[in-house]
Amino acid sequence: MKKNTLGNTGIEVSPLTIGAWQLGGPLFFDGQPDGHPDPGKENVIRMIHELGDLGINAIDTAEQYSAGESERRVGEALKGRRDDWVISTKFGYRVGPNNVRIDDSSPPTILPSLEGSLKRMGTDYIDVYLYHCAPEVEDLDAGRAILEQAKADGKIRAYGISTGDFQLLETMIGTGNVEVVQFPTSLLEPASNGWKLAQDHGLGTQLRGVMAQGRLSGKYFTKKPEFRGDDNRSNWCADEDYSRFSVLADALPEGMTMGQAAIRWVLDQPGAHTICMGAKNIEDYRSAIAAAEMAALGAELCERLERLAATL
Repeated sequence: MKKNTLGNTGIEVSPLTIGAWQLGGPLFFDGQPDGHPDPGKENVIRMIHELGDLGINAIDTAEQYSAGESERRVGEALKGRRDDWVISTKFGYRVGPNNVRIDDSSPPTILPSLEGSLKRMGTDYIDVYLYHCAPEVEDLDAGRAILEQAKADGKIRAYGISTGDFQLLETMIGTGNVEVVQFPTSLLEPASNGWKLAQDHGLGTQLRGVMAQGRLSGKYFTKKPEFRGDDNRSNWCADEDYSRFSVLADALPEGMTMGQAAIRWVLDQPGAHTICMGAKNIEDYRSAIAAAEMAALGAELCERLERLAATL
């Protein structure tokens, strides 16, 4: 696949990034599972290797995911292949004693988090290091100094934030704290403010939420997703009528799936660099790769889809 440069960082990434939340096994907070079964370490390593062979060179994880197990599996998968990959990880959200969630990205936590991620992944450097939870505005200068020093020491190549709070993003841009931003965007929720800020300031973009929590995957147009009652995903889908989004698929040309259209729409946006995919199997990734290699949707189809999406 053709590579894109992440903004002004000089880091080249494939248009698809492997999202590793679901690859580390279950994550529990206060007794509530995140809903992802353990796909098995060997299966995860095999899939990462195969996706690398198919042209994907980027992977995104976090210290929080599966309480560090996601990072450990990423590190094991990339042994002997590290220089071929771009690793993105995040700090601030952590799993504390008794599975209590810790939200703390204050300056004193940054270096310990960084060293922990480096150790778990068995690497000397991280390509993209992101705030996972929002920093306090009064901490931004101190945080930037720590991240700049880590960059000077060769421990990270670029830094930024994962956020959907574009007011915070604008503040962080103003204080020089962002080189890469990871934010949610989709045909249903375009996040125009995020796109504009990224373009205006030359930021690298990692895009997530492209399937709009399954609404645009096409998998649930005729069958509603079913989750266990204690699965936190059951909360946001309980009252959703997924079938109403099928009108979007009716507008697509023959041979294009709804999921592929959702991916292609995001990649067609000016300033789009890479999409963080949350797929659990190689078949879904193959379909996504096909979408990344398709021609742009074209103005007429985009306008039609956007008009329809605005009514949903």
